[in-house]
Amino acid sequence: MSDHVKFLPPAAIPEGGAATWSVEDAERWRAAGPPAVFAPNAGSWVLWVLVFVSIVLVAWNEPEAAASGTGWEAHWEGYPEAVLTFSLPLAYRLAPWLTLVMSGLLGARLLVSWGGVPVDDTPARAGTLLLLALLAWTATGAWFRLRARRRQGALALAAAGERRVPVPEGLPGSHRLRGLPQLLSGSLLCLAGGGLLVWGAVAEAAAGTAHPYDPTGQQVIALLALAPGMPLLARGLSRQWAARRLHAGPQPVLVVGVRADSYDHSWLYPNAADTTGRPLIGFRDRFEDMAFTGRTLVGGAEERLRADHHDVNEYAEPYEALLYGVPREGAEVVMEFADFYGDTRIGVRIKAVPLLARRRHSLYGWQPAGTSYTLAQRAEREARRERQRASSSSSSSDSGGCGSSGDSCGSSCGSSCGGGCGGGD
Repeated sequence: MSDHVKFLPPAAIPEGGAATWSVEDAERWRAAGPPAVFAPNAGSWVLWVLVFVSIVLVAWNEPEAAASGTGWEAHWEGYPEAVLTFSLPLAYRLAPWLTLVMSGLLGARLLVSWGGVPVDDTPARAGTLLLLALLAWTATGAWFRLRARRRQGALALAAAGERRVPVPEGLPGSHRLRGLPQLLSGSLLCLAGGGLLVWGAVAEAAAGTAHPYDPTGQQVIALLALAPGMPLLARGLSRQWAARRLHAGPQPVLVVGVRADSYDHSWLYPNAADTTGRPLIGFRDRFEDMAFTGRTLVGGAEERLRADHHDVNEYAEPYEALLYGVPREGAEVVMEFADFYGDTRIGVRIKAVPLLARRRHSLYGWQPAGTSYTLAQRAEREARRERQRASSSSSSSDSGGCGSSGDSCGSSCGSSCGGGCGGGD
């Protein structure tokens, strides 16, 4: 059961009004998104496979490492490239700006070292070319995603008009901590990886040539820490910047629709009235991202409230909400929506959520119910109980008759039917 009010009561609209996102404007916003071929979630899984293939090809005919302690170059040559290569799939998924930087650095390094690849080492050359192609693809995808953010941001601002409103107070605690888990975990992993590399380098330098030291163990463990650490750190920074941007000044405000896709994901719609609108962008719908303001919009008897401001099934149709901020991938937005508090008042709840690059959903067309979902469910349950009582009463009367097939001779039958049960003439 959902207690979300279909349309916002007039008291919920900020003074001066708020623009409604039309379906035409929303479709232009959708068209400004990045091409589907550069989808970050599916693309990151493809990258994992192809990056592994390229590394295998490069190392296919690699000569065995010389004895340990042959010098700094023998142990550390190519290590930065290895870190960037292993970090690339997760960076592509989490941080397009980091992907653009990493792709440029790694691509330039591979082009410089191309002359050192033996001409007769076909697997290594094939692996290097594959990796260069992957870098071109990731750089292009990251550029398209960053460009789409700018274009969609401009279109959303145009749809909202010139009006700007400060974000509401009483935001959930998770908003203040946005990005902190990724920032901390990424920082710890990067510090651990850097510490291991320093340890290996110092130990190798101190060992000298008489008793050489092999830092391969530190390098491998550091690689496993740095590969996820750098993308997580970038993700945390991006989310913190997005959350703080909401407090840089008054924000554009739009009236949008919100519809639940699953237990933990919901999607923005252009509005909650036009059935031709399509899902625009999704977000994780978590309890910790929601706050109860205690502000009452409307009060009164439940029957009247649910008739005048009917609630909806959030999985079947969108409900109306005020959106503060600029909707685009990676942005943080604040939403205000009306909800029933108990049975006698309608109040305001707030959500603060980051918008995701998620593309897949299970939402199809919808039709407005036009009536309270809660009252309809109650009426249906009451009708079901009435049918069950009627069925039970009918079954009881049928089984209680004297001539029923299941009766046996007994005192109750005899007393209720003017003669005995056995024939008594």
